[in-house]
Amino acid sequence: MMVRACAVLTLAAAWSIVLAGTAQAHCSCVTRTPQQHVSEAVSVFSGTVTDVRVDEPMLHGGRVTAKLRTDHVYKGVLRREFEVFTAAEGAACGFEFVDGLRYLVFARARGSQLTTTLCSGNVLLPAGQVTPESSAALGTPVSAERSSAPHWTGLLVLAAAVAVGVTWYRRTR
Repeated sequence: MMVRACAVLTLAAAWSIVLAGTAQAHCSCVTRTPQQHVSEAVSVFSGTVTDVRVDEPMLHGGRVTAKLRTDHVYKGVLRREFEVFTAAEGAACGFEFVDGLRYLVFARARGSQLTTTLCSGNVLLPAGQVTPESSAALGTPVSAERSSAPHWTGLLVLAAAVAVGVTWYRRTR
């Protein structure tokens, strides 16, 4: 019983770190593997947000444009900067980008624009690292302008939380 309680607390802590600051009021996402997120995206990259602006009013979810300076491109066209569009509210499945923070982004095409959602698989990244569950699905980046040593404690906590979450999910099904 104590092990199960610890497992649930670890999972909750990991998800609060991964989803910090992202509203999820009425958005319902289907659980997907990192490989599925990669296959569904036309562009996968990591980068730092350089600008976030609201393009449309919040009515009906609104629309936000985020500009990101890329450091790695895993899939799609190699660019130094990407513009990604998303809904302005988490309830409309909008992903909350914060200026100056680094993300792993899974983007789809809508016409000539790249879009992403709360359900796309995007992850807030510490500087210089990709999450372990995503790294196997991503493979080698097309462009690697910089790299740094991974923060092992965070990686181990996240890997343990994912393992506990998968086990818990399988048992509840």
